[in-house]
Amino acid sequence: MTINHKGASIFYTDTGSGTPIILLHGFLENHTMWDAIQSKLASRHRVICIDLLGHGASGNTGYVHTMEDMAAAVQTVANTLAIKKMHLVGHSMGGYVGLAFAKAQPERITSLCLLNSTPLPDDDERVALRTRANKMAKTQYEQLVRMSFTNLFDPKTKANNHDQISEALDHALKTPVQGYIAANSGMQVREDLSTFWKKAPFAQGMILGATDWIINAETHKDHFEKDIAFFKIIDSGHMSHISHTELVAQLLEEFVTTSSSRD
Repeated sequence: MTINHKGASIFYTDTGSGTPIILLHGFLENHTMWDAIQSKLASRHRVICIDLLGHGASGNTGYVHTMEDMAAAVQTVANTLAIKKMHLVGHSMGGYVGLAFAKAQPERITSLCLLNSTPLPDDDERVALRTRANKMAKTQYEQLVRMSFTNLFDPKTKANNHDQISEALDHALKTPVQGYIAANSGMQVREDLSTFWKKAPFAQGMILGATDWIINAETHKDHFEKDIAFFKIIDSGHMSHISHTELVAQLLEEFVTTSSSRD
Protein backbone atom coordinates (compact mmCIF):
# COMPACT_ATOMS: atom_id res chain seq x y z
CA MET A 1 0.00 0.00 0.00
CA THR A 2 1.14 3.57 -0.61
CA ILE A 3 0.28 7.04 0.62
CA ASN A 4 1.45 10.48 -0.37
CA HIS A 5 3.79 12.41 1.92
CA LYS A 6 5.02 15.83 0.77
CA GLY A 7 4.82 14.74 -2.85
CA ALA A 8 6.58 11.43 -2.30
CA SER A 9 4.99 8.00 -2.36
CA ILE A 10 5.49 6.12 0.91
CA PHE A 11 5.10 2.33 0.81
CA TYR A 12 3.98 0.24 3.77
CA THR A 13 2.52 -3.14 4.66
CA ASP A 14 -0.16 -3.76 7.28
CA THR A 15 -0.77 -7.31 8.53
CA GLY A 16 -2.31 -9.00 11.54
CA SER A 17 -4.50 -7.49 14.22
CA GLY A 18 -4.16 -6.35 17.80
CA THR A 19 -1.54 -4.13 19.37
CA PRO A 20 0.09 -1.99 16.62
CA ILE A 21 3.83 -2.49 16.11
CA ILE A 22 5.66 -0.35 13.57
CA LEU A 23 8.92 -1.85 12.26
CA LEU A 24 11.51 0.53 10.80
CA HIS A 25 14.34 -0.81 8.66
CA GLY A 26 17.95 0.34 8.55
CA PHE A 27 20.15 2.07 5.99
CA LEU A 28 20.11 0.41 2.53
CA GLU A 29 17.31 -1.89 3.69
CA ASN A 30 13.56 -1.83 3.15
CA HIS A 31 10.43 -3.42 4.61
CA THR A 32 11.47 -6.88 3.37
CA MET A 33 14.21 -7.10 6.04
CA TRP A 34 11.39 -7.82 8.49
CA ASP A 35 9.65 -10.59 6.49
CA ALA A 36 10.56 -13.51 8.75
CA ILE A 37 10.08 -11.54 11.96
CA GLN A 38 6.86 -9.91 10.76
CA SER A 39 5.25 -13.27 10.08
CA LYS A 40 5.92 -14.34 13.66
CA LEU A 41 4.73 -11.13 15.31
CA ALA A 42 1.62 -10.82 13.12
CA SER A 43 0.09 -13.93 14.68
CA ARG A 44 -0.63 -11.86 17.80
CA HIS A 45 -0.19 -8.22 16.77
CA ARG A 46 -0.93 -5.73 14.04
CA VAL A 47 2.42 -5.21 12.29
CA ILE A 48 3.18 -2.25 10.01
CA CYS A 49 6.42 -2.16 8.01
CA ILE A 50 7.36 1.09 6.28
CA ASP A 51 9.84 1.84 3.50
CA LEU A 52 11.59 4.97 4.77
CA LEU A 53 12.30 7.93 2.50
CA GLY A 54 14.54 7.07 -0.45
CA HIS A 55 14.46 3.34 0.29
CA GLY A 56 12.51 0.44 -1.18
CA ALA A 57 9.38 1.64 -2.95
CA SER A 58 9.29 5.02 -1.18
CA GLY A 59 10.34 8.23 -2.89
CA ASN A 60 12.60 11.11 -1.91
CA THR A 61 11.51 14.49 -0.57
CA GLY A 62 14.91 16.19 -0.82
CA TYR A 63 18.66 15.76 -0.99
CA VAL A 64 19.02 15.44 2.78
CA HIS A 65 16.62 13.27 4.75
CA THR A 66 17.07 14.07 8.43
CA MET A 67 15.83 11.58 10.97
CA GLU A 68 13.05 14.08 11.70
CA ASP A 69 12.10 14.10 7.99
CA MET A 70 11.83 10.33 8.01
CA ALA A 71 9.92 10.36 11.30
CA ALA A 72 7.41 12.77 9.73
CA ALA A 73 6.78 10.22 6.97
CA VAL A 74 6.23 7.53 9.62
CA GLN A 75 3.80 9.87 11.35
CA THR A 76 1.86 10.31 8.10
CA VAL A 77 1.46 6.53 7.82
CA ALA A 78 0.41 6.22 11.48
CA ASN A 79 -2.11 9.03 11.09
CA THR A 80 -3.52 7.53 7.90
CA LEU A 81 -4.01 4.22 9.67
CA ALA A 82 -5.56 5.99 12.69
CA ILE A 83 -2.95 4.53 15.04
CA LYS A 84 -3.03 6.61 18.20
CA LYS A 85 -0.52 4.61 20.23
CA MET A 86 2.10 2.12 19.12
CA HIS A 87 5.17 0.04 19.76
CA LEU A 88 8.16 1.05 17.62
CA VAL A 89 11.10 -1.15 16.65
CA GLY A 90 13.98 0.28 14.65
CA HIS A 91 17.02 -1.45 13.22
CA SER A 92 20.14 0.75 13.00
CA MET A 93 18.96 3.88 11.10
CA GLY A 94 15.39 2.83 11.84
CA GLY A 95 16.19 3.23 15.51
CA TYR A 96 17.36 6.78 14.89
CA VAL A 97 14.08 7.47 13.11
CA GLY A 98 12.14 5.86 15.95
CA LEU A 99 13.90 8.11 18.45
CA ALA A 100 13.08 11.21 16.40
CA PHE A 101 9.42 10.16 16.23
CA ALA A 102 9.33 9.41 19.97
CA LYS A 103 10.88 12.74 20.86
CA ALA A 104 8.33 14.60 18.74
CA GLN A 105 5.32 12.63 20.02
CA PRO A 106 6.23 10.67 23.16
CA GLU A 107 2.59 10.41 24.18
CA ARG A 108 1.94 8.09 21.21
CA ILE A 109 4.67 5.61 22.13
CA THR A 110 4.00 2.57 24.29
CA SER A 111 7.52 1.29 23.75
CA LEU A 112 10.57 1.75 21.56
CA CYS A 113 13.15 -0.97 20.95
CA LEU A 114 16.52 -0.11 19.40
CA LEU A 115 17.84 -3.13 17.47
CA ASN A 116 21.55 -2.70 16.73
CA SER A 117 20.97 1.03 17.15
CA THR A 118 21.87 3.89 19.47
CA PRO A 119 20.68 7.25 20.80
CA LEU A 120 24.25 8.55 20.52
CA PRO A 121 25.24 10.79 17.58
CA ASP A 122 28.01 10.11 15.08
CA ASP A 123 31.51 10.74 16.38
CA ASP A 124 34.00 12.70 14.29
CA GLU A 125 35.40 9.57 12.67
CA ARG A 126 31.96 8.40 11.59
CA VAL A 127 31.05 11.86 10.25
CA ALA A 128 34.22 11.86 8.12
CA LEU A 129 33.47 8.34 6.90
CA ARG A 130 29.98 9.35 5.78
CA THR A 131 31.39 12.40 3.95
CA ARG A 132 33.83 10.18 2.02
CA ALA A 133 31.09 7.65 1.26
CA ASN A 134 28.75 10.30 -0.14
CA LYS A 135 31.51 11.52 -2.43
CA MET A 136 32.27 7.98 -3.61
CA ALA A 137 28.57 7.27 -4.15
CA LYS A 138 28.47 9.77 -7.00
CA THR A 139 31.00 7.84 -9.11
CA GLN A 140 31.43 4.31 -7.70
CA TYR A 141 28.07 3.51 -6.18
CA GLU A 142 27.81 -0.24 -6.75
CA GLN A 143 31.36 -0.82 -5.53
CA LEU A 144 30.67 1.28 -2.43
CA VAL A 145 27.45 -0.55 -1.54
CA ARG A 146 28.93 -4.00 -2.10
CA MET A 147 31.99 -3.21 0.00
CA SER A 148 30.19 -1.53 2.92
CA PHE A 149 27.39 -4.11 3.02
CA THR A 150 29.68 -7.13 2.93
CA ASN A 151 31.79 -5.70 5.74
CA LEU A 152 28.77 -5.91 8.08
CA PHE A 153 29.11 -9.69 8.32
CA ASP A 154 31.73 -11.89 9.96
CA PRO A 155 32.96 -15.06 8.13
CA LYS A 156 30.72 -17.39 10.18
CA THR A 157 27.58 -15.39 9.40
CA LYS A 158 28.51 -15.20 5.72
CA ALA A 159 28.87 -18.98 5.56
CA ASN A 160 25.66 -19.75 7.47
CA ASN A 161 23.40 -17.13 5.87
CA HIS A 162 24.62 -16.86 2.29
CA ASP A 163 21.20 -16.77 0.63
CA GLN A 164 19.72 -14.20 3.05
CA ILE A 165 22.78 -11.96 2.71
CA SER A 166 22.68 -12.20 -1.09
CA GLU A 167 19.01 -11.23 -1.13
CA ALA A 168 19.61 -8.32 1.26
CA LEU A 169 22.51 -7.10 -0.89
CA ASP A 170 20.27 -7.15 -3.97
CA HIS A 171 17.81 -4.89 -2.13
CA ALA A 172 20.64 -2.60 -1.00
CA LEU A 173 21.89 -2.19 -4.57
CA LYS A 174 18.40 -1.07 -5.66
CA THR A 175 18.50 1.90 -3.29
CA PRO A 176 18.84 5.01 -5.50
CA VAL A 177 21.95 7.14 -5.14
CA GLN A 178 19.85 10.09 -4.00
CA GLY A 179 18.29 7.94 -1.29
CA TYR A 180 21.74 6.80 -0.15
CA ILE A 181 23.22 10.28 0.07
CA ALA A 182 20.12 11.87 1.59
CA ALA A 183 19.89 9.27 4.38
CA ASN A 184 23.64 9.21 5.00
CA SER A 185 23.66 13.00 5.29
CA GLY A 186 20.70 12.88 7.67
CA MET A 187 22.40 10.38 9.96
CA GLN A 188 25.52 12.50 9.92
CA VAL A 189 23.75 15.47 11.52
CA ARG A 190 21.48 13.68 13.98
CA GLU A 191 21.43 14.99 17.54
CA ASP A 192 22.50 13.33 20.77
CA LEU A 193 19.34 11.81 22.27
CA SER A 194 21.00 9.84 25.06
CA THR A 195 19.53 12.02 27.83
CA PHE A 196 16.06 11.79 26.28
CA TRP A 197 16.48 8.03 25.97
CA LYS A 198 17.43 7.56 29.62
CA LYS A 199 14.45 9.60 30.84
CA ALA A 200 11.85 8.63 28.24
CA PRO A 201 8.28 8.25 29.55
CA PHE A 202 7.70 4.99 27.63
CA ALA A 203 9.19 1.49 27.85
CA GLN A 204 12.68 1.30 26.36
CA GLY A 205 14.46 -1.73 24.96
CA MET A 206 17.86 -2.37 23.40
CA ILE A 207 19.00 -5.51 21.58
CA LEU A 208 22.67 -5.25 20.66
CA GLY A 209 25.24 -7.53 19.06
CA ALA A 210 28.35 -8.58 20.95
CA THR A 211 30.43 -8.45 17.75
CA ASP A 212 28.77 -5.40 16.18
CA TRP A 213 31.62 -3.11 15.08
CA ILE A 214 29.24 -0.19 14.41
CA ILE A 215 27.35 -0.15 17.72
CA ASN A 216 29.68 -1.18 20.58
CA ALA A 217 27.58 -3.31 22.92
CA GLU A 218 29.80 -3.02 25.99
CA THR A 219 30.03 0.76 25.73
CA HIS A 220 26.25 0.94 25.53
CA LYS A 221 25.90 -1.42 28.44
CA ASP A 222 27.94 0.98 30.56
CA HIS A 223 25.89 3.98 29.37
CA PHE A 224 22.33 2.65 29.35
CA GLU A 225 21.71 -0.75 30.97
CA LYS A 226 20.88 0.65 34.41
CA ASP A 227 18.39 3.15 32.95
CA ILE A 228 16.18 0.81 30.91
CA ALA A 229 14.26 -2.32 31.85
CA PHE A 230 14.99 -4.39 28.71
CA PHE A 231 18.65 -4.60 27.69
CA LYS A 232 20.00 -7.62 25.81
CA ILE A 233 23.36 -8.40 24.23
CA ILE A 234 23.28 -11.37 21.87
CA ASP A 235 26.04 -13.22 20.03
CA SER A 236 25.66 -11.39 16.74
CA GLY A 237 27.02 -8.59 14.61
CA HIS A 238 25.15 -5.58 13.22
CA MET A 239 22.65 -7.56 11.13
CA SER A 240 21.19 -9.67 13.92
CA HIS A 241 17.83 -10.02 12.14
CA ILE A 242 19.66 -12.14 9.54
CA SER A 243 22.10 -14.07 11.74
CA HIS A 244 19.71 -14.63 14.68
CA THR A 245 16.20 -14.29 13.25
CA GLU A 246 14.44 -16.62 15.68
CA LEU A 247 16.09 -15.11 18.75
CA VAL A 248 15.37 -11.52 17.68
CA ALA A 249 11.72 -12.39 17.03
CA GLN A 250 11.45 -14.03 20.46
CA LEU A 251 13.04 -11.07 22.22
CA LEU A 252 10.81 -8.57 20.40
CA GLU A 253 7.71 -10.58 21.34
CA GLU A 254 8.89 -10.66 24.96
CA PHE A 255 9.58 -6.91 24.98
CA VAL A 256 6.27 -5.93 23.38
CA THR A 257 4.27 -8.24 25.65
CA THR A 258 6.00 -6.95 28.78
CA SER A 259 5.63 -3.33 27.68
CA SER A 260 1.93 -3.76 26.89
CA SER A 261 1.23 -5.13 30.35
CA ARG A 262 2.71 -1.98 31.87
CA ASP A 263 0.77 0.44 29.69
